[in-house]
Amino acid sequence: MTSCFAFAVLPALLSAAAPSAPDGAGPRMEARVYFDDVRTLRRLGDLAGRLDVCTWVKDELGGYLVINASESQLEQVRAAGLLVDVTYPDIQQKFYEMTGVRPGNLDEGRDFGCFLTYDEVQDTLAKLAAAYPGICTTFSLGPSFQGRPLWCLKISDNAAATEDEPACFFNGATHAREPLSTHCCVAFATRLLSGYNQDSVSTWLVNNRETYIVPVMNPDGYVYNSDSGGAASNWRKNRRSPVPPDIGVDLNRNYGYKWGYDYWGSSGRPWDETYRGPSPFSEPETQAVRDFLATFRPRTCLDLHTFGRYNMYPWGFSRAEPPDQPVLRQVVDTFQANNRYPLPHTGQVYWAIYPCNGMSVDWEYSDTAGKFVTYAFTCELGTTDFWYGWLDSAYINRECSLNVPNLYYLARVAGVFFEGLSARLDDTLAGNGDGRFDPDELAGVWFTIRNQAIHPLDSAYRITARLLSVTADVEVLDSVVPFPNAGRGGTVDNRTAQFRIRTSANVTPGAHIPLRLELSFTDAGHTYTQTLDFLAPTWRQPVSAATSPSGPLRLAATPNPANDRVRFSTTPVTAAGRIDIFSPAGTRVASRAASGTYTWDCSRVPAGIYFCRLTAGDESSSTRVCVVH
Repeated sequence: MTSCFAFAVLPALLSAAAPSAPDGAGPRMEARVYFDDVRTLRRLGDLAGRLDVCTWVKDELGGYLVINASESQLEQVRAAGLLVDVTYPDIQQKFYEMTGVRPGNLDEGRDFGCFLTYDEVQDTLAKLAAAYPGICTTFSLGPSFQGRPLWCLKISDNAAATEDEPACFFNGATHAREPLSTHCCVAFATRLLSGYNQDSVSTWLVNNRETYIVPVMNPDGYVYNSDSGGAASNWRKNRRSPVPPDIGVDLNRNYGYKWGYDYWGSSGRPWDETYRGPSPFSEPETQAVRDFLATFRPRTCLDLHTFGRYNMYPWGFSRAEPPDQPVLRQVVDTFQANNRYPLPHTGQVYWAIYPCNGMSVDWEYSDTAGKFVTYAFTCELGTTDFWYGWLDSAYINRECSLNVPNLYYLARVAGVFFEGLSARLDDTLAGNGDGRFDPDELAGVWFTIRNQAIHPLDSAYRITARLLSVTADVEVLDSVVPFPNAGRGGTVDNRTAQFRIRTSANVTPGAHIPLRLELSFTDAGHTYTQTLDFLAPTWRQPVSAATSPSGPLRLAATPNPANDRVRFSTTPVTAAGRIDIFSPAGTRVASRAASGTYTWDCSRVPAGIYFCRLTAGDESSSTRVCVVH
């Protein structure tokens, strides 16, 4: 998605700027454009919408843009009073230093290095479909301008049929010079398929989701880069020529929602890298995606790009907050906790990187094609350059390993998927009341679970649970109990219908007891099952009064963000309860009794967003803490 750049502070009158003559010819240069305050970029005028910006590096002094530009464009930037530092007088020299390949020298090799070529992508998808028949199939969304298929890999337990299961959609290489995004799509597909009947999450997703993956959205531009020397010149657009002699349309400015909204979020000039095309959906590639999404209606979508390490959600065309912004923000916070990309690079496209219009995720999130809303996101992978990793497969695999968990996450939350929050012991009615598991004791256990789905359609109804013991030290006396219905994001428990368990005479007092909860529920009229594993608590949580004359229960955390220590405080300060801290995946990383204050040593956990909950009696209060190192 790298290129067009502008800031919200650019005057609105610039959006009316008319296209003019092409900028000067000559070699494309890589340069840094420095600024100390975003307001200084007003000087660029409508040039901001035409620059080919590779990434934006932020720092405490403001930062700099990394751009590919002609000498004429650099002169215009200098004339606007901005500092320009040319890092490569010819970007082909940078390409040679990374790859050892010079354009036109076939003796040095014309392969794609460690990245997959288009033909290799085709072969890989075909091999996956052959290796996993029944749960994997390939088809084309449609042909590109030059007739190449937009290959899609579908993964599902009944791949040959279209089932009414929640769907998710992942894609890469909308921009031809971004092969790392293609590699990540293939890495996710390979892991998901190889994990079937091997790990529980992969198996559950194959059985309960329709997963669609298009590794190369821009086949013609991609092949031009790999086979015709375009890689050394960073070819970005497709290869159609709607206005000869200029070639190519930026496919990520050609979608129908807010297409051509202004001239600093896309360009109307056919020779620019951000040329949006003559009309919305003018390109066969974007038409194919439009028709595919309108047919299969995915709940979640992730568009992968390079480079700069960003996690983002719509809108790109406007500074206005999108509908459901808290949910969108929670998703990219989870992305950031997984890939640990810089915190300032996480947020709304318009603010996190630059304004742009006619982009895919804005259209996917809008309701323009008669479909319900798809929750769409975009990640920019990679650190240094579009082609960095050409000779470094370890780097490619490392970057993919940081982001494959995010594709798993979006597949899970495309429908109802429960997160197990806690298991609590109650030995006050039938047990000895000392608050712990003792030998030969009858006790109750109740569980708190949360529906992680992000789409409003995905509520869980008629929830029942069967409890299984995975140790000989515990006998389960009740087989099935009901849970309340759980709407999107809803947290429910079975405290009013607890399971009864009996410990054996050999159990260690206070021991952690592994238990397995088998959930059954309906979502959109279909029945699903899911298994959650818990470690039952070693003691009963302290109980305070259900209400307090000092007001509602509250949990606060300072400092936030935090580096090594977080101090929690409760209101009222006399609230006796328990603080649990969970990673975004739902794993409890800390837990202890608390009354008034509690200091958490977060120096040993990875940077990211952590969810913290105080429970006291029947009340609870939650907050989030951002850990940075």
